[in-house]
Amino acid sequence: MLRRGGSAAKNPFCLLLAAVLFGLVFVLPAPAARAEEQEVTILVYICGSDLESKEGEASTDIREMVSSGIGSSGEVTVLLATGGASRWSGYDISARNVQYYRLEKSGPVLLKDAGRMSMGDAKTLSSFITFGISAAPAKRYIMILWDHGGGPVYGLCNDENYRDESLSLKELKTGLTDGLKGNKLDIIGFDCCLMNCVDLCSDLYGIADYSVLSQELVSGTGLDYDGWMQPVADDPQLSSEKIASLIADTYVTDNSKGREATTATMTVIASEKMPAVMQAANSFSGALASLVESNLAGVVRLREQLTSFGEFLDEDASDLVDVFDMCDAFSALLPKESGELKQAAQQAVCYNCTTGDIAAYAHGLSFFLPYKTVSSDRKEILDHYTVQGDSYSAMVSSMTTQVASSGYAMTASSYSPSNFYSNTNDSCSGSFCDIWNGYYGDSCSFDDAYDACGGNIWSGLNTSCGSIWDGFSSCSGIWSGLDQPAPAATTSVSGIWSGLEETGNEPAATEPPAQTASAALNNIWAGLLNPGSDYYQPGEENQNVQPGVSEAATVDDVLETADSYFSSASMNAQMIYSIQLNKQDLNHLASASGVLSRQEGDEVIRFGNMGATTIDWSTGLILSMFDGSWPMLGNQMVRAEYLYGEENGDVRFVIPARINGLKMYLLCNRAADGKTELIGATQGYDANGFAIRGSIPLEAGTTVYPLFTAVSADGTEREYQGNEIVIPEEGLELTWEKIPDGHYQYCFGLTDLSGRVHYTNSVELQF
Repeated sequence: MLRRGGSAAKNPFCLLLAAVLFGLVFVLPAPAARAEEQEVTILVYICGSDLESKEGEASTDIREMVSSGIGSSGEVTVLLATGGASRWSGYDISARNVQYYRLEKSGPVLLKDAGRMSMGDAKTLSSFITFGISAAPAKRYIMILWDHGGGPVYGLCNDENYRDESLSLKELKTGLTDGLKGNKLDIIGFDCCLMNCVDLCSDLYGIADYSVLSQELVSGTGLDYDGWMQPVADDPQLSSEKIASLIADTYVTDNSKGREATTATMTVIASEKMPAVMQAANSFSGALASLVESNLAGVVRLREQLTSFGEFLDEDASDLVDVFDMCDAFSALLPKESGELKQAAQQAVCYNCTTGDIAAYAHGLSFFLPYKTVSSDRKEILDHYTVQGDSYSAMVSSMTTQVASSGYAMTASSYSPSNFYSNTNDSCSGSFCDIWNGYYGDSCSFDDAYDACGGNIWSGLNTSCGSIWDGFSSCSGIWSGLDQPAPAATTSVSGIWSGLEETGNEPAATEPPAQTASAALNNIWAGLLNPGSDYYQPGEENQNVQPGVSEAATVDDVLETADSYFSSASMNAQMIYSIQLNKQDLNHLASASGVLSRQEGDEVIRFGNMGATTIDWSTGLILSMFDGSWPMLGNQMVRAEYLYGEENGDVRFVIPARINGLKMYLLCNRAADGKTELIGATQGYDANGFAIRGSIPLEAGTTVYPLFTAVSADGTEREYQGNEIVIPEEGLELTWEKIPDGHYQYCFGLTDLSGRVHYTNSVELQF
């Protein structure tokens, strides 16, 4: 019998002889080969989640990696960690355990079964990184994280085998740091939605030289692995910056070909520049926090102008906004801080690639500025940010708290829309037309007078009597009394001419100074809109009008908008409805819109927002235009909500609908030339706060049911489903057509600073 530790036990020949003599059969383990350092090792951390279990998207991407040929490269090693999905559709990958694979020419080869572990645990991430660096040491390391992404609040990689546990940004940083053990990644890429944010990019300083992230939602098929891995396999000496740019370029190019909905963006961030960005972000945030305390209304109104990435309707948004657009919006209020942050961000964004449709609002770096998600995600936001000590986090916490607590009992039901202007069958009515007729009488119709009888009535009022700047004493009619002392003049013509005291008693002048003319014009407007004491008067301090926050709607703006809007309309009914808020309600207003609805039984069906809405922040006047047309899909009304406008004039809409049994959003683009295109549908966000990646094409035979909101008499809301629409072979086009004949209701939806919508009284419309 052999003894443990005897010489025979150390001699392989003796061991083999013993095995033969005693009838033992076993395979000797191969001695561990010393791993040689290669040029590049790519580590891919794939948390499959429902993306794999329902759609097989992770397996599809693994097949792309295999087809790239990188598995046969002698200088590049690709290692995969798989897990997080309850079912895998390819390669016999375990749905129970985390496994490590090496990508070879024939496919992934299992290296290690790591056992039951959550992909949403920092230790799982660090263990894989440690294993990968040990098994495949290299001169450069690239890491890709694959799964859902939820931005800074929700993190990424939710493991459906562990109740959707996910990696927070703190856990992500811990997992990366512990796994690298002093090593450094050249590139870290995120095949996840909405992970581009100053928070994460700052955390990656010292961990990775370059990060590749998307500001927007990532398409269902994700990165184009074949597209960027093949060049790396062909030339492993490519610089890290070039490889990072390839990852971004190939993804966006792939989406531009129509493989998925075309909205796509990917950015390369230079981590070495992020300390300067965070320093500037903290300075900006400290100044913004002071504004939040002193002027929440102004901050919220500016915030309302910014597009949230991954935005759909209601609270479905990420509250991530573009740093560059944000700095431009706040430049008037925070010129120094905005300029410094924008300049620092420009240095950090070393490459930005987008499809053309979102180039106007995706410039390469995002900033978390809470508003639309506060009502539903307040706890999660505060849990994430209140434990951090920088000014950026303090501002986020402060704004979240202020917005959430700014709910206001707006007296919306005391307002009823009034007819400001209507033109039906060439008959002009409404307060605007009454004033027009008061100036011109019956000699000119509205349409004629606008062009031939004096142009814009507010910029000179040129008639046979001359302008308002001269001939006061020689004119009769409307001009009578203007040579009297100012108080009498003002009284004699009611509130229309209030504020003209400064010019009423001056000598006649054909060309008054521009400043005086401007002041008088504004006074006319204020007097026209608002002769009552409940509103802001000329010369009175108005907290709602300040540079950068909001400006008064000028008469020119309103008339030019109305003229353009109605001259291009083909419907019979052309209307502007208005309400005028009191000071207190105006002070708490964030935005407003006109709302069309219809009574059905005991419920009111809200079809959505309509027309163009203008708010005059100086007087509280709100105007909403409606020409009787409505977005139609297959001859049926739909709720098409404006999402954003593009620099080229295109407009993007989202339409809530039930599609093949699932509640989704149709994505629609209307080009500047009026042509519309349905570019797909998406599910929006899941119950865990993660955006559903990608969109589905609208194939022939797809059933679509438009969705609206039904409101009962006690205010209870429910989902209301329209009639079935079946996508035909030739597809469907969204059109703007006259609404079906019938009785409708019209009101205003007033959104307060907390995001709550208050609905005014309704007026009846008939078509």
